[in-house]
Amino acid sequence: MEFTILGPTELTVGGRAIPLGAAKQRGLLAVLLYHAGDPVRVETIVEFLWQDSAVHARRPLLYTLASRLRSALRLVGLEDALVRVPGAGAYRLAVDPELVDYHRFLRLTAEARQAIDQHHHDRGIDLLTGAIELWRDDPLAELRGARGEHLRRDMREKQFRAEKLLAESELAIGRHERVLTRLEPLLIENQLDEGLARLWATALHAAGRTHDARDFVAAYRRRYRRAMRTDPVLDLAALQPGVPARSQLAGTDGTVPMPRQLPHDVPDYTGHTALLDELDALAAGDGIAKVVVLTGMPGVGKTTLAGHWGHRRQSWFPDGQLYLNAEAHGPAPPVRPQEALHRFLVALGVPADRVPADAERRLELYHRLMSGRRMLVVLDNVVDSDHARQLLPRSDTGFTVVISRNRLPGLSVRHGIRSLTVTPLSYLERQRMLGRIVGGRRAGAEPAALETLARLSDGLPLALRVIGEHVGSRPDARLGDLADELAGRLLDIEGDDTDEMTLRTVFAWSVNALDPLPARLFLALGLFPGSTIGAEAAAAMLAVDVAGAERALDRLARAHLVDHDTFRRYRMHDLLRQYAADRAGEDEPSEQHRAALRRLLDWYLHTAVNAVGLLEPGRQVVPDLPEPGEVKPMTFASDCAALRWCEAERTNLLTMVRRAAAEGFHRHAWQIVDTVHEVFDRSGDQEDMREMLRIALDTATADGHDLGRVGTLANLGGSYFTTHDYHRAGRLLTEALHLARQHGYADMQRICRHNLASVQLRTGATLTAIDTLREVLADCRAVGEATGEAYALHNLGDAHHRLGHRDEARAFYRQALVVWDRVGSLRGRSLTHVRLAELSLEAGQPEVALAQGRVALGLHDRVTDDTIRCDALTISAEAQLRLGRHRDALADAALARAVGDELADPLRQARALVVSAEALSAVGDHDGALVRGREALGLLDDTDHPQQQVVRDRLATYHDHPQRREERSA
Repeated sequence: MEFTILGPTELTVGGRAIPLGAAKQRGLLAVLLYHAGDPVRVETIVEFLWQDSAVHARRPLLYTLASRLRSALRLVGLEDALVRVPGAGAYRLAVDPELVDYHRFLRLTAEARQAIDQHHHDRGIDLLTGAIELWRDDPLAELRGARGEHLRRDMREKQFRAEKLLAESELAIGRHERVLTRLEPLLIENQLDEGLARLWATALHAAGRTHDARDFVAAYRRRYRRAMRTDPVLDLAALQPGVPARSQLAGTDGTVPMPRQLPHDVPDYTGHTALLDELDALAAGDGIAKVVVLTGMPGVGKTTLAGHWGHRRQSWFPDGQLYLNAEAHGPAPPVRPQEALHRFLVALGVPADRVPADAERRLELYHRLMSGRRMLVVLDNVVDSDHARQLLPRSDTGFTVVISRNRLPGLSVRHGIRSLTVTPLSYLERQRMLGRIVGGRRAGAEPAALETLARLSDGLPLALRVIGEHVGSRPDARLGDLADELAGRLLDIEGDDTDEMTLRTVFAWSVNALDPLPARLFLALGLFPGSTIGAEAAAAMLAVDVAGAERALDRLARAHLVDHDTFRRYRMHDLLRQYAADRAGEDEPSEQHRAALRRLLDWYLHTAVNAVGLLEPGRQVVPDLPEPGEVKPMTFASDCAALRWCEAERTNLLTMVRRAAAEGFHRHAWQIVDTVHEVFDRSGDQEDMREMLRIALDTATADGHDLGRVGTLANLGGSYFTTHDYHRAGRLLTEALHLARQHGYADMQRICRHNLASVQLRTGATLTAIDTLREVLADCRAVGEATGEAYALHNLGDAHHRLGHRDEARAFYRQALVVWDRVGSLRGRSLTHVRLAELSLEAGQPEVALAQGRVALGLHDRVTDDTIRCDALTISAEAQLRLGRHRDALADAALARAVGDELADPLRQARALVVSAEALSAVGDHDGALVRGREALGLLDDTDHPQQQVVRDRLATYHDHPQRREERSA
């Protein structure tokens, strides 16, 4: 099996191409393959496929593409490869990157560089040749727009660098003619690339064609000067094989020492190939002083990256390397610029007693000695921009790398200096690195355990080395046992015999440098139960205003102690979170933690109440709601804003409820769940909602709040009702009704009876349901409960619809619409319009049904109820089918099936597939109809829903098709 993205996106199995659908579907696969194994946010996918950020508008189409892609992958045995990442708003394609040609290309080029750096040119050439041969055409061919083009340009640049590296290696072993043949087409397409020009001139010179080389360099310099308005570095002296042009300037004064101060290289260095390439490109550029800033979180490998690159490109800097650890983060005070200059001057050959005492004269001497020299300067662990600025050489012949845990806007904004962020290693890179450290035998014997250990590292190279050191010290232990042992205590494992190599120490240096408020927030984030946080929730934890919390979050982001997740939301790495929690336990009293957690829960509860109040107008607020106290909950200008907040916080609310229950905040736990459950019932995975409801039931019981217990039992029954588990729903609702009667809760009795009537309706007891609903309707009108009245009218419409009394059903639905309008419930209106559309379809009025279905679909962005949307799309598809619009019918049915897929609702998926089958049959595609029908029957095997027989009956047509009979007889 092989996936291809270095050209048109393809999947081949045993040499046979597998159909992957239309261009957009192949484009989705291409994006996911490029990020193989890593989550890709929905917003990112939308921008790649449609070149815009209209996520709400594009989400339905994305659902369809994802559903179709899943079907294609299932055909080749990849059953669960394409998954939604819970709470992240992302998709992930869980395939081995080795199956993807681009990732094999990256691995081969990385191994080639390592071989060439060790002077194993033959092996490097073999690896690079194999990598380059994987390219067939323009990569990611199905992606259009600026973002796709940016990715394509970056991939092409990697290919170009591999070509040049191959040429350099072939030059090193004397294959001059082969280099000339290889470079000729590249030179035509890249006439101003100085590295390529150097290789061409060097190959000509090495092949004995010195005259041709001289003519080429002269022509190149003229061409470059016309285009760039400056002179290139390449000149007639730059004709030695294997050495970049920038290292061929004027010779070094042999009497001056050549410092080699870089820390030792790491022999098994892994990852960050894109950053290494970026450093190559920046160092090889011309015309300005060369400076780059590397930033990133503690432990991410900034110093190791710079050191590895410096050693790899040592020949580019023949006059030596200067290295300074400025000690911005560590037990010692930071190195003052004047002391740093003293060290540099001594390294450059100035006797210690001759270093000028005057600061200006010392700086001037430093600049004079650096002038014209090809040197690498690494300024590690600098405090801030001013600290670095005083040590930057003025010379444009050297290259300086500035390293800091903090972002340095003073350099990037004021001086235009490029800043690169060193990120944690990808899933694949961390497994490769750990595999090299622990050895191929142990890694190959327990690949799953190796993956677990790699995941514990959070992608930090320092953590991987700490893990590797621990594994190496236990040669007889199973990796699986060590993974269990290290989970939760990785921070306390020592990496070597120095205190500086523990993760705890490295993290402490950054935190100790913070001002008081950001430091307090860092510790508070260790106690925050969710995955991402906004300024408003942070403000509640700290009991400060939102502006103060925003400034503190920004400071943590600049120190790389948190990362931006989305606009105004932040995420903390797992190891940093663990460190923050441990440190909070050591530095702050438990009463302070409990007070911060209470404020946070108050804020979430009251913000949820405000959001749901807009989304479910007329709905009663949970009983015994506490006062907000010192927190200021969010308010929302529109129902769309409220819905966005609910969607963004869904995962956080589940973890918040878990923490509330664990810490004894029982009332907060069940009240949060009771507030949000009806919104979360509309879409997404219902299992997380059920977990919340089970926790709510336990905490309401622990709280001794009988009304809360009754309400939660009813809500849990409603959750099972939504997924067609009517037996369990009925049992829970009966228990809730019994408890409500026992305590005399009249409102809850009415709600439970109403919900039980819905169960009766779905399980065939239609006449009993009608009697119950009439009683509930009278009760609701008597107490003025408009929302309950509207639901009762709607359900009476459903009951009469089932009995075939269409006129009575239509009358009840219309009465329900009047009440929905009165209470302002958009969801209620959507629900009832779908039922009216069903009636119109049955009455032979497909145009009317289409219009009514479109009303519900038009409200979806403000309602976001995927069950309503799925039903509306299925009805629209059937209406289009009856109108003879087969293409439109297939499109709506495909989208309905995709939404059913997202809901994990087999009955709704099967209904959509039935319409697809009928539409395909209508256009003569009987094979396609059989496939859809077979798929629908397979889905129905997993459900005992009472209406599944209706679907089976509609599919019977395909069992009687001649081709189907042949299959059965075979």
